[in-house]
Amino acid sequence: MKRQHCCSEALLSGRSAWRRRRGQAGLSLIEMMVGMVVGLIASLVIMKSFSSSEIYRRNISGTGDALQSAAIAAQRLDMVIQESGAGLARGSKIWGCKLLVSVGGSTILPRAATFPSPFGGVEKTLRAVPAAILDGGTSASDVILVMAADSAAGNRPLSFSSTGTSLVVSPTPALGMGLKTTTDAALYDLFLAVPQDVPNDPGDCRMVQAATTFAPVTLTSDASLGASAGLKVATVSSADIPLNAATYGNVDATIVSKAPAAFHMGLRNGPTFALLGVNSNGELVQYDVLNRIDPQVFSENIFLIKARYGLDNGVGGVDNDNAVDEWVSPSEGGWTMADLMDGKLATQQKIGFVKAIRIAMVIRSSQPVSTDAPLSKLLLFQDLPETRRFSRDLTTDEQRYQYQIYEWVIPLRNMKAPPNV
Repeated sequence: MKRQHCCSEALLSGRSAWRRRRGQAGLSLIEMMVGMVVGLIASLVIMKSFSSSEIYRRNISGTGDALQSAAIAAQRLDMVIQESGAGLARGSKIWGCKLLVSVGGSTILPRAATFPSPFGGVEKTLRAVPAAILDGGTSASDVILVMAADSAAGNRPLSFSSTGTSLVVSPTPALGMGLKTTTDAALYDLFLAVPQDVPNDPGDCRMVQAATTFAPVTLTSDASLGASAGLKVATVSSADIPLNAATYGNVDATIVSKAPAAFHMGLRNGPTFALLGVNSNGELVQYDVLNRIDPQVFSENIFLIKARYGLDNGVGGVDNDNAVDEWVSPSEGGWTMADLMDGKLATQQKIGFVKAIRIAMVIRSSQPVSTDAPLSKLLLFQDLPETRRFSRDLTTDEQRYQYQIYEWVIPLRNMKAPPNV
């Protein structure tokens, strides 16, 4: 019995050793392959989920960037274009007059050289217009030219006589003229002298600047106006406004001899004479044609801007009722920028028909996005007749991005008066 007990103990000890050796042997090939397949499937699921999440994030981010860029660009375009024609719209013989501007003896307008990119196609000889559009063709953005004064005197021209070195203003209300405290010559009032005795085509008009020796207008109460006693106005009765010949020069003799009128433009930095366009970096740029400030960038990720004139010309409606009768492309005959700058009497009336500008702006995402249905063509102004719409095919590389299209109408609030003749 003792010997049998010893054998049993040896057998149990051998089985325990075999189990320990088997536990230390590791995984079998089949177990390893099953584990690798499970891990690979898990990795694929994780990568697919991450990729979908990233695509969604980029699409959302691209849409957010587009909305932000559109809001900034639209706000700037609205602010500048709505003021088109301010201070000028109620004058006569002004639309189409050739702008003459010199600063410190150097000629600013007409330009000797072309405007910098993206404004290279703009006419070097500019004429007074509330707004004009340069067609960018089939692929490039349009350029918008805007002109507006910034004066509390409003749209009222000031008749004056002059020897060229000063403006002797006749009795005319002039609220807002000369109301300043600065003695900085660079900030003093600008005036646009426009000849009125021009029976045919509009003449030349000269930008001049008041000298710092001009005494500010004194405000007094005038009960005859029927206003409250607290309202103060300024009336100029034959004021002699000396000109700063060292800055913008004097009035040309040919203008003085043609019964000129002066339009108060406001302080030097106030009036808007600007070009709006999109540069090669997709940025909205505002360029000052009077060379007072450097070009300014207001928004980015802009792929394309196209524009149309809103005309109150009686085509399909009633003329001069301050309602847009038709939308016209700036590429059409008679409405190109060159046509509006031809200096003809007939064009002067046409300029007054412009009551609104319609903008189509295309915003592009800053980064490529993945999509199963990429946009292949841009379609703008789709409610207009076929010849006045705009379409552009996108290249294979351009289709990698996301696009948002915005269209809206900007009324020219100062152009409600009938066309000037």
